[in-house]
Amino acid sequence: MLEGKITQVYLDTLISTPKRIIKKLERNFISRNGSKRKSFEVYSDVYDERFRVFLRQNDILPEDYSIGLQLLSSDFDDNPILFRCNGPHGGNLSMEIHFVTHVHRCKLDKYNGTFYSVEKSVEVTDAYSTFDSALYYFLTTCNILDVKQYFPNAWNVTLF
Repeated sequence: MLEGKITQVYLDTLISTPKRIIKKLERNFISRNGSKRKSFEVYSDVYDERFRVFLRQNDILPEDYSIGLQLLSSDFDDNPILFRCNGPHGGNLSMEIHFVTHVHRCKLDKYNGTFYSVEKSVEVTDAYSTFDSALYYFLTTCNILDVKQYFPNAWNVTLF
């Protein structure tokens, strides 16, 4: 399937290619291990690839959240996370950048064609500041279709 076509351009394209939901979403989040959680699968007709979208938000600290796109492929032992939007969460002394809103993108190791850990690619962003605005940014960046009905708050972010 992916043999011979894994390039950084391909990985970046997988993030932005149109995707449709292939399983109906649950409307409510599940609370487990101290966070609200929701996951669902999407599919790219263009590239014939499946993905898992995961949403996590800390129950006590709502500014601590993670929203990610994971490639689901039998071509890999571990399915790589291609893109992730995070709120400020700290907890990583080697990357002070974690104390602000930031994005992780999967990077390809130039030397042997394997994936870098998504943690090694960190970009500070001011594109969002809350879970709902991060969700809107994520869903539009990842080009996930027909989601307004499931996440209406993401499209109704107030200015104040």
